[in-house]
Amino acid sequence: MPSQKRKAKIAVTATPSQPRQAPLLLCGDIPNAFQQAAEWGCQGVEIHLRRAEDLAPQAVKRLVKEYGLKVPTLGTGMAAADGLSLSHPLPDIRALSVERVRGHIEFAAEIGSAVTVGVLSGKLGDCEAAERRTRRLHALESLTELCQRARRLGVTVFLEPLNRYECDYINRLADVAAIAAEIGAPNLKLLADTFHMNIEEADLAASLKAAGPILGHVHLSDTNRQAPGHGHLDIVGVLAALDEIGYEGYLSFEVFPVPNARAATRDGIAAVRAATRRMARKSNASPAAPTLRARAPRSQGL
Repeated sequence: MPSQKRKAKIAVTATPSQPRQAPLLLCGDIPNAFQQAAEWGCQGVEIHLRRAEDLAPQAVKRLVKEYGLKVPTLGTGMAAADGLSLSHPLPDIRALSVERVRGHIEFAAEIGSAVTVGVLSGKLGDCEAAERRTRRLHALESLTELCQRARRLGVTVFLEPLNRYECDYINRLADVAAIAAEIGAPNLKLLADTFHMNIEEADLAASLKAAGPILGHVHLSDTNRQAPGHGHLDIVGVLAALDEIGYEGYLSFEVFPVPNARAATRDGIAAVRAATRRMARKSNASPAAPTLRARAPRSQGL
């Protein structure tokens, strides 16, 4: 029976950059992002960096201590804007991509977070089957190198399956489990993003249950890439599946700030609470109450 004391940990997404369009809630001012996250009742800030040099690890450690929040993972996908990809056909580009993410890994080791590889997985492209196998091999060699470096530093790597329009070889949760086994990387875990899952998975709940212990992080995004509750995602089904497998990680809102970051976070937290209340009503006749509950905000700012 799962512990009835386990509660959902909510994280907002933030970046020190000013991307033109990205599903990130807070952009530009990282100290403000931590302050807002704490006021809104969140437990973490997921930071996305184009380059590790864009932010100082010591500054992040001070913010973590000041606001009592965690950084569950560092996103690396913004580096794709520089033409980087782990599956690029040119070895020099792959080497530059690995070197870029090594910076994120070293940053993560200092602040105690994981590192996400998603968009940087890239695409194998429209080529002959033999060439696709070669490109996939090279991509996994690059990923292996990153995992080995991360393992030496005590860092977990989250591999995120993307929908078919953004990646053409890592699309489903089961793909990550297969890759982790193939390359033999014990520190490679799964990041499940419900936006991508809605496109690629026939049954979201079943896929999450099958992932089990390899699941390390969740992007809880609705079907339109907005906050949970803004689309038609079966939030109850997702949370019930996470509860069943004993998931204790974060629910991170990698979403567009629609209508704004504050309202999107408020709506997402409200949707999680509403879902957990529905779970509780359904389980009233059972001695095992649902355990994923959004924590109450620290203030009434929402």
